[in-house]
Amino acid sequence: MNFWDGAERLNYYILFPSLLFLSLAKVETNILDLKSTLMIIAIVISIIIITTYLIAKIRKTPIQRIGVYIQSFIRFNTYIGLSIALSFNNEQIKSILVSILALSIPVVNIVSIISLTAKSELNFTNITIALIKNPLINSCILGIICNYFSIPIWQGLESLLVILSNSSLMLGLLCVGSAIELTVIMQHYQKALAVSLIRLILIPSFVILLSYFIPLASVNLIAIMIFFSIPTASSAYILTKILKGDHELMAGIISLQTILSAFSLPLMIYLIR
Repeated sequence: MNFWDGAERLNYYILFPSLLFLSLAKVETNILDLKSTLMIIAIVISIIIITTYLIAKIRKTPIQRIGVYIQSFIRFNTYIGLSIALSFNNEQIKSILVSILALSIPVVNIVSIISLTAKSELNFTNITIALIKNPLINSCILGIICNYFSIPIWQGLESLLVILSNSSLMLGLLCVGSAIELTVIMQHYQKALAVSLIRLILIPSFVILLSYFIPLASVNLIAIMIFFSIPTASSAYILTKILKGDHELMAGIISLQTILSAFSLPLMIYLIR
C-alpha cells in the first residue's frame, strides 16, 4: 500500500465521516424545507438513469459499462462539493448544499451498486450488508438523527470531530489530484470526453431549463447547480473494480471530469447567478 492509498483509506473511514456527521448534526436547514429542491434532484437523477438504461439497451452495452456511465452521471465528488459549500459566504447556500450532498450519498451508492450488478447476481442481503458497512452512509444517518431530534454533542467529542473534519477536505482534495491519470484518459479519451461533456455541461443545462417550470429561490438553484456540476466521485473507481466493472474506463472518466470541472464549474455558477 502506497501513501495515497493509506491517505484515502484514512479519509474514507475516519476523517470524512467525521466531517459529514458534524456538518449534518449542526446544519440549520430544515430538511422538510428542501422538498422542491430534493424533488428536482430526484427528477433529474431518475431521467438520467432511465435514459442511460434505454440507450444502453439499444446499443447493447455490457453491464460492466452501464454501471460506469450511471456513476459518471449521478455520483459526485463530495470533497470538491463540500469545499465549494464551505467557501461560500452565504450561510443559506452552504447549509442547503451540505444537506443535499449528505442526503444523496445513500441514494447514489445504492443505485451505483445495482447498476454494476447483473440481474442474476442481485442479492438484497449482500447489498444491504454493503450499505450498512459504508461509513459515509452511517455518518450521514447519525448526523440527520442528531439534527432532527436536537441531540446535543458532548463538547469533548465535538472538539475531536472538528479537528478530524478540518483535516478531511485538504487531504481529500490532495487524493483527488493524485488520482488523475493522464495515460488512462488518452486510452479512453473519446468515451471519457463524451461522458464528461454530458455530465458537466448537458445535465447542468437541463437543470437550468427545469428550473423555469419548478420555481425555486436563487440560493436553492445555485446549490442544485453546484450539485450537478461537480465531477463524479473518485471512489467510483474502487466500487467499479470490486464489482468487476470496466474500471479502466471509470478511471479515465474520473480523471477527465476532475480536470474539466475546473473550467466548467465556475462557468455554470456564473450562468445561474
